Amino acid sequence: LSVRNLRDGYGRAAFRTTMNDFRSYKRLEMFIHAEGDQLRDNDLRAFLRVGTDNQDNYYDYEIPLKVTSPGTSAPRAIWPDQNKIDVQLRLFLEAKAARNKAVFNGQPWPINRPFIYQDGQNIITVKGQPDLSKVRVYMLGVRNPLRSLASPGLDDGLDKTAQIWFNEMRLTDFDERGGWAATARM
Repeated sequence: LSVRNLRDGYGRAAFRTTMNDFRSYKRLEMFIHAEGDQLRDNDLRAFLRVGTDNQDNYYDYEIPLKVTSPGTSAPRAIWPDQNKIDVQLRLFLEAKAARNKAVFNGQPWPINRPFIYQDGQNIITVKGQPDLSKVRVYMLGVRNPLRSLASPGLDDGLDKTAQIWFNEMRLTDFDERGGWAATARM
């Protein structure tokens, strides 16, 4: 994904539609590489969005990016561990449960309003009623975080140009426990 002059507070992404059931897995993993002139660590954030659609019913997982220096040839420097998405799928369910208990202006949190859930430096956003048994959209993208008055030293507020590589998205830790099946007649 190449972005040029990505404005402060904006993002760009690519998506794919498909059909998947995540319920039998415990983790979602992917490697990410970032490079660009005049780019520093944490200037950009990569995100992965999965859901029944990409606008109204989704989970969004966002991580800060470490930039690879030009001319680097070591695999661990090109694909740094800090850029690896390794999310336990139960965190999506925890975020949704926290949203369902949250209050906004004295009322239950509206499902059509994005809800932010922190996972350390990483951010999970829940909107609508996403369902891990009916994942239809994968979206991979990059955001230039908006400079805020609360933390002006963390972001320079400038446009960013970068190349972001997403590699080997996969579901892991398949649940191999047996189940039960029955047939009945009445």
